[in-house]
Amino acid sequence: MKNILKIFVLFIGLIMFSNSSFAISTGKIEKQIKSSGLEDAATVAVSIRNAKNGDVIYEQNSKKLLHPASTLKLFTLYSELDTLGYEYFYKTGFYTDNENNLYIKLGADPLLTTAQLKGAIQKVKETSGSEYKNLYIDDSIIDKKEFADGWIWDDEINPYTPKVSSYNLDGNVVKAQMSKNAQGLMDITLKSKCPMSVISYIKADAKKDALEINRYAWQSPEVVEIYGYVKSPVSLFIPVSSPRRYFIYNLEKIIDEKNIKISNTSFTSKILPPNAKLIDEISNPIKTAIPLILHDSNNLISESTAKITVSKKYGATGTTVLFSKYFKEFYNKLGLDTDNIVIADGCGVSRKNLISADWMSNALNKIYNSTNFEQFKENMAQAGEGTLSERLYNLRGEAWLKTGSLSNISAIAGFVKSQDGNTYSVVLIEQNFTKPQKEIKAFEDEIIKLIYSR
Repeated sequence: MKNILKIFVLFIGLIMFSNSSFAISTGKIEKQIKSSGLEDAATVAVSIRNAKNGDVIYEQNSKKLLHPASTLKLFTLYSELDTLGYEYFYKTGFYTDNENNLYIKLGADPLLTTAQLKGAIQKVKETSGSEYKNLYIDDSIIDKKEFADGWIWDDEINPYTPKVSSYNLDGNVVKAQMSKNAQGLMDITLKSKCPMSVISYIKADAKKDALEINRYAWQSPEVVEIYGYVKSPVSLFIPVSSPRRYFIYNLEKIIDEKNIKISNTSFTSKILPPNAKLIDEISNPIKTAIPLILHDSNNLISESTAKITVSKKYGATGTTVLFSKYFKEFYNKLGLDTDNIVIADGCGVSRKNLISADWMSNALNKIYNSTNFEQFKENMAQAGEGTLSERLYNLRGEAWLKTGSLSNISAIAGFVKSQDGNTYSVVLIEQNFTKPQKEIKAFEDEIIKLIYSR
């Protein structure tokens, strides 16, 4: 009887110690949030769950609808892989028909390069000849809406947010190289064939780097002006104003170089006929794209893949509206209520996206308990990778996270394996702050460290 009593007392003691430890951890998190001063003006939303059983460990403002920024990529990509799979290839096909017409069937491949296009045209010439009646381009895989609803117009010159198109080529950006001239100004040389002019007003300055890039699309869409100072010559990446125009420009150059003759050079858009014969195909694996989405937060690849997914799923032209429908259907099947969330794009750039930290942590739990979790986790970023390259060094192998950043918005979401042996689904969103992004990221890191040290 005494032994039973001792065991009972020990059991109660363990529960009390566990609860005490829990209280200390959550208390530290709460203290960290309050000491940050963010709550005075901004919104801080937190949702932390036990990833295995879904128990809520800590939450604050977790039901408020906020902007997820690029953390949305976790959930959009997970849904896309359910349709595309890990063995999917983005494809660009080259065909001929019985009337000696040449067709290019675009796949909106976000990994497609000019070098690949050149190689395919050479193969077409070798296989099918060098003279054709017409060249038609089937661009029906996704729509012609190059920016999603809620994208900001002044992102048009942002190299991280290039336009999205069936005509994706070279990431829809052009590399520009600087060189110093005798007058102390920086000349700009475009490293790609492109219908674009760059006017440089950049001066060399040993003390600072400060550049401003402008394109007045309503006046001269193919003219870019760059002002400011640089310590030393650097490379710039400038988004093309029209992916289709950039694609056609390079295609024409390649056709000329290969001495291929097209009687009608208007390059009309036309659906590929069923009797067309495949001559060559460019294939790029989604396995290459996945880390670029999760590690580097590549918006072009993410947004293109979202539209490609619904094109394959529904057999229709891919649109963001259709993707929103697809996203909600997918997570409804996992048992999540999607009635009150808004999905306006596939990459998290849109200011119209609205989602709660609670919904996100719940979705993370669904991912954690799925049969393909380990494969998905292997592709998530850890410390030292991509957008986490300078964060949470001591948690490599213990945390798998996706960051998100927009103007006055920051977020981080994913999984943290704690010292208590449990794995936690973690979501932090900070919105409408005026502090530097660097300070907000440091705040997020401190919360992640507290979860790890539970």
